[in-house]
This record gives sequence, structure tokens and C-alpha cells, in this order.
Amino acid sequence: LLSANGIDPSTITTIAILMNVGNVGVTLLSVQLMDKAGRRALLLGSAAGMCAAIGLLTLALTNPGHAWTSPMAVLAVVGFVMAFGIGMGPVTWLLPAELFAMDKCAKGSGIAASSNWLANFVVVQTFPTLSNSLGGFCFLPFALVLLFFIWFAHAYVPETRGKTLEQILSEISGPPPPQHSNRGLHSPYSTGSPKQQTWQPF
Repeated sequence: LLSANGIDPSTITTIAILMNVGNVGVTLLSVQLMDKAGRRALLLGSAAGMCAAIGLLTLALTNPGHAWTSPMAVLAVVGFVMAFGIGMGPVTWLLPAELFAMDKCAKGSGIAASSNWLANFVVVQTFPTLSNSLGGFCFLPFALVLLFFIWFAHAYVPETRGKTLEQILSEISGPPPPQHSNRGLHSPYSTGSPKQQTWQPF
């Protein structure tokens, strides 16, 4: 795809080298940041960075032949991989285990992992068609998916860093329903009452 849109082979080689080196570096960095910045912040920042990288890459692919095309393509691809490696790559494997109750953790994590691999399969199978149909704009559908993910994660995904499972599940399920007071309504069969009355003869 890069060569078909005017990116020379030497630039593609540079992208491949920097992409792999950057991916290893940011993955090691993300291990440190998970317990400092938090899982949710890494996910949101990662998705936003990937979105921005797709914008730059689309600009480079749709404007071949300029002096800035190759450097921008390098920056976009390497930036995309590094943004993925800092959050969307590692956090998505850790976070599901922190969002389910103990009796549902194995099943929930299994479904999350299966969904992850299924999404990878769908991308691999559909990308050639997108590339042939959209040309240099073929990455924009993935940017739309990322924008939806940013909204969803911001609205519904809780931060799990430094919290107990009970706190996390409470945030997911929402606040408990209000307790209605039964003041003034006492059953004759109740064992306790707010005020013990003593019988006195006339």
C-alpha cells in the first residue's frame, strides 16, 4: 500500500525498523505507566494517538510526490504503532480480568480475548477490499471505530488502578437504590422498635 501510493522502498525499510524498535520500547514503558497513569488514561491516550496517526498517514497517502510525504508517512506509521503499544495493545489484555466478579472472571476474560482475535481476523480479511475501494483513504474507517471507542471508554469504562474489585463493580453497576425510611410504620410482629413503650395501669 505504501509503495503503491508513492512511498519509496528505502522509506518503507526505515518504517519497518523504527516500527519494531518503537513497539518494544513503548511496551516496556507501558508496564511502568499502568500503575502510575492508570489503565483508562492509557486507553484514551492510545486511541487518540492512533486516530491522529491515521489522519497524518491519510494525508501522506493522498498527496504523493511532495518532499514532506515520506517523512510524514514515517512519522504516522511509527506513531501509530507506538500509540498502540502504549495502551491499546497491553491494557486490553489486562483490563478484562479486573472488570468481572471472581466467579465470572474466566468466562469474561475468555470472551474478551476471543473478541480481540476475531476483530483482528475481520481487519485482515476486509483490509484488501478497503484498500482497493478507498485507496489512500482506506484507514479512515478504522479512525471512526477509534472515535467510537474513545466515546465508549470515556463514558463507561472505569479506572481500575488502586481499587478493589468491590469498588470497580460498584462503579460499573452504578449507585445503590435509595433506601426508603419506614419511620412511623411499625409491625406488631417486629422484634425491635425505635422506642420501647412501657404499659402502665390506670
